[in-house]
Amino acid sequence: MGERPRVYKTEGIILRRRNLGEADSIFTVYSDREGKFDAVARGVRKARSHMRGHLEPLTRTRMMIARGRSIDVFTQAETVTSYRAIREDLERAAGAVYCAELADRFTAEHAPQDGLYALLIDTFDALEAGAPLHTVRFFEVSLVALAGYELQLDACALCGARLPEADTLLSATAGGLVCGPCRAGAGGGRVVSIRAVKVLRHAGRAGIDSFAALDLGEALARELQAALGDVIRHLLEREPSAGRFVDDVSRLPVGATLP
Repeated sequence: MGERPRVYKTEGIILRRRNLGEADSIFTVYSDREGKFDAVARGVRKARSHMRGHLEPLTRTRMMIARGRSIDVFTQAETVTSYRAIREDLERAAGAVYCAELADRFTAEHAPQDGLYALLIDTFDALEAGAPLHTVRFFEVSLVALAGYELQLDACALCGARLPEADTLLSATAGGLVCGPCRAGAGGGRVVSIRAVKVLRHAGRAGIDSFAALDLGEALARELQAALGDVIRHLLEREPSAGRFVDDVSRLPVGATLP
């Protein structure tokens, strides 16, 4: 195999940033071809920086990067989509930040995951177009499947038996829905309503637009958020930082903005 090029071009979503020194920042990017990686932007926090504004979290950016000994360096950056509508809506911004954190935590450095970049773009595009926050549930179900932990929703995750049309235990430990006789061996979980079960199954089969168009109602949306939150916490073995942000935002009055 030949040597990797000293300078490469790619397109990616900026997942997060960390400031370095007085003027530099390190950005974590998820790219279709490169996977997740960190790169530093020299002087990006200076007012005259030509990359300032093109490298911001939740931005889809076309970039040129030079490989460095310890960390790669941005040499050019151009915004593809700024997702301005997301940034101007606190609820949608919270959902997008949460999706970005999950993409970061479920991936390893320089290990592209088939379908994840498209899932990020589809989710951000939907939120930008005004899709409701429950669209994030589609992202969670799809991300878990892409990461190799697809939930068993069509039969008991432990014994494979057909599930009745009834409220059912969703067990993160077991890896999906669990029938009544197997509950004792499921290692815990949360009983979800038959409506929630149907929505979860729809998320695994439908496209994002079809899922976003569902009229869930507040109670069902909160039930799904809590149930999938259990799954995410189990897989990550921690609470996502942005998860608390989403919870806090969901409790604010309609129309609230950042202080």
